[in-house]
Amino acid sequence: MAGEPGIGKTRLAEEATRMAAALGMARTWGRAVDDEGSPPFWPFRTALRSLSGDPWPSPAERPEPGAATPEVRAQERFRVFEVVTSYLRSAAGDSGLLVVLDDLQWADASSLRLLVHLVRTIGDARLAVIGTYRDTEVGLRHALQQALGDLAREPTVSRLRLVGLTEAQVAEQLTAVTGAPVTAELTTAISRRSQGNPFYVRELAGALGEADRRADPAHALPAGVRDAVRTRLAKLGDATQVVVSAAAVLGTAVDVAALAHVVGTEPAEVLAALDEATVAGVMHPDRCEFLHDLVRDAARSEVPRATRLSVHLRMAEYLQRRPGAEARPAELAHHWLESVPLGDPGQASRWAERAARVASEQFAWDEAADLYRRAAAVVDEPGRLCDLLIAQATEHLHAHQMGSAKETVLAASRLARSLGDGTRLARATLVLEGVNDLTWSADERSLCEEALTLLPDEDSTVRVRLLAQLSVDHLVGQDPATSGELSGTALAMAERLADPVALHSALHARQIIRSGPDGVHERLELGDRFIAHGISRRDDAAEMWGRLWRFDALVQLGDLGGAEAGLGGISAVVHRMRLPLAFWHLARCRGAIAIVRGRFTDARSYGEQTLALARRGDHLGGLLPAQGYLAMLGMLTGFHGEEDSHPLDGWDHLQSLHGLIAMVHWYAGREEQARRTYATAKAIDELPGFLLMPAAAGLIELADAFGDRPMLDSAYRSLAPYADLFCCGGAGVIATTGSAHAPLGVAAAALGRLDEGVRHLRRAIEADDDAGAPPFAALARYDLARTLARRRRPGDRDEAAALTAQAVATARELGMAPLLDRAGKLAQALRGEAPGPLTRREREIAALVAQGLTNRQIGAAVHISERTAENHVQHILTKLGFTTRAQIATWVARCEG
Repeated sequence: MAGEPGIGKTRLAEEATRMAAALGMARTWGRAVDDEGSPPFWPFRTALRSLSGDPWPSPAERPEPGAATPEVRAQERFRVFEVVTSYLRSAAGDSGLLVVLDDLQWADASSLRLLVHLVRTIGDARLAVIGTYRDTEVGLRHALQQALGDLAREPTVSRLRLVGLTEAQVAEQLTAVTGAPVTAELTTAISRRSQGNPFYVRELAGALGEADRRADPAHALPAGVRDAVRTRLAKLGDATQVVVSAAAVLGTAVDVAALAHVVGTEPAEVLAALDEATVAGVMHPDRCEFLHDLVRDAARSEVPRATRLSVHLRMAEYLQRRPGAEARPAELAHHWLESVPLGDPGQASRWAERAARVASEQFAWDEAADLYRRAAAVVDEPGRLCDLLIAQATEHLHAHQMGSAKETVLAASRLARSLGDGTRLARATLVLEGVNDLTWSADERSLCEEALTLLPDEDSTVRVRLLAQLSVDHLVGQDPATSGELSGTALAMAERLADPVALHSALHARQIIRSGPDGVHERLELGDRFIAHGISRRDDAAEMWGRLWRFDALVQLGDLGGAEAGLGGISAVVHRMRLPLAFWHLARCRGAIAIVRGRFTDARSYGEQTLALARRGDHLGGLLPAQGYLAMLGMLTGFHGEEDSHPLDGWDHLQSLHGLIAMVHWYAGREEQARRTYATAKAIDELPGFLLMPAAAGLIELADAFGDRPMLDSAYRSLAPYADLFCCGGAGVIATTGSAHAPLGVAAAALGRLDEGVRHLRRAIEADDDAGAPPFAALARYDLARTLARRRRPGDRDEAAALTAQAVATARELGMAPLLDRAGKLAQALRGEAPGPLTRREREIAALVAQGLTNRQIGAAVHISERTAENHVQHILTKLGFTTRAQIATWVARCEG
């Protein structure tokens, strides 16, 4: 429920709880407060506490106290979310449970993330949740905007916005408040001034005297509601005004003993003042708090700055002297920070740091980052400031605030550099260890190199981690030789140290360094080592990565049976972790197997799962592979509709993807767009190793279609050393396109080496059949058939017809519409029947052939090379099933006739 302050959100929620009680439902209420000293997850904590004490789960134990990786930290928070969600589902039971979360505009980001998780996992539980928030303040809180956007996509969520009363309803309220009828003129004026807001109506009505009701409304009404509240406060006694002002500064609820200390009086006098304020309509009659947040806001706005600082200082001193002060770090941090510069900056910084650590342990990373930021803002000592910035950057990373994390790392690095402190520079640099962001690698490389020069030249865990990260940065910077050397040095040092943290970093980096096809066997061994490392350390994240590396390597080796058998182990560790990123990886692995087996319905389901998980987590690193997966699936099964044929829209800025984007355009029938995008694709030798095989395979298909002989030659030479592998990425496999012999055969045939093409394609069919990859065996049979049709040796045409028939049968059985269309046309041509249509460019070339032009003349006419013109002519001959240019001319004449 949304609406402006005072519109009646809380009142309506209270009415809902009465209805729930009448239905026999349990009820619980949590409320966010406008006090920075409130602990993380405060709305949920208060709601749970009213159900059964304090069932809030304690932080999980980490496998390695000094190595809380982002995956481990996210896993821990997800477990807490699951515990809270399961508890509420259980509390709902058969009778049902209503949870009210009030004033969410003040909720911390972690509470809002938990709310989204709860809504997504309610399922069939008899659980209802009401959330209220001021929509006039949404623009100030990014976390609330994001949560509302996530909730809007959930089918179980209904939205209700409260609006003002009508003029007739305002008249009813005025009569109820004043006890007498109000003139129509006054009703109209108040309705216009209040916009029908019930709280404003009541306040304005309460400020009117009998004379005001008879006077001209234009002169009778106060300037605004704040004036009405100010008038009410002015009627209080001096002592009461002091108490109310201090209470307004300190928070929504009132602690009588603390308030007495702050104002320098006895608790009994504070209670007497609160009674007077209650009679005046300032305090709530049943609860020790302000009647409304707007009343508190008005009272607080009247307090001078010096008084506010003094109130916070006295409150901080009071709380610090009380027993159990260590258990209230957030509250103490708030008051000390708000007391600066009157209060002690050292105390403010120390308590803010303690509160940040507690918030981090409770997985409230957004709040922890902000507390570290505020602690840093009040310190002058450079070393301590650097430490606080490093801690702040770490919390930004945990909260997946990557831009803020980078900015804070750079600030900490500049400070460490000015101190000549290699240890602090290394700590700052390693905050983003393993993130491997292309936009960050250049900065990170410089920081790693500088930190290494400032550290002692001796074995250490920090040195291993810096070398490992530097090796990845050199790989991104197209320096594979240096990258491999650094990675080897890091791994050897980690093994000498026998330190699990160092080994974790070195193995992870090594896997990325060896993600090209030449490293497939080493990656298989690295996977085994990481699995053993994870099991021995009870580190589920390490075990998961090891199993994923094995899966990727086995797919590239063509051992699809071994990869599929490994899904059980991946599933087990993923379900122990219960982490969205882990489920994303499980879905992408299952999807890769589903595609290669030809189970396209299952494949689409897995693709949609990965896409949904990536979107929910705002995870670009998962979004792009998910969209790429759906693009590959569409090229195999056909795109259904215009919207479906644009799976990679929005990624044109990444030049390394232009080959795949061009493929999508080509299969969707957008030939001109395909040609334009293909022309801007990166050269194969400019791509990272893990993209080499899928990129080369895709570019060969396009180069064959476009008659690009230089690209065919380059792609063939790049792919040939890995002919016995399966084409897929070397890290994070989303799909394979089968044996590398297939694109090599297409390239060889297109280059005029038909015998070589035939040999490659026969081996591709054998490899795909043996591995159990029917879609790609069928594609290889089609390519072999058209190559045999071009070669025209005795028996070739009959074999081509048989292969085409097999390809057609498989395409029809599996639902491979593009292959069914192409193979059907080839079958027609082989039978001498009317062929299917040529592409626009091929029709243009055919018309020039019919005019008797040579390949050189054709090239000059359409601005292509003679070799490209020759390739186009050869494609036309193959498609039409002809052997001579004269047959093309006859066909053109027949078509024109």
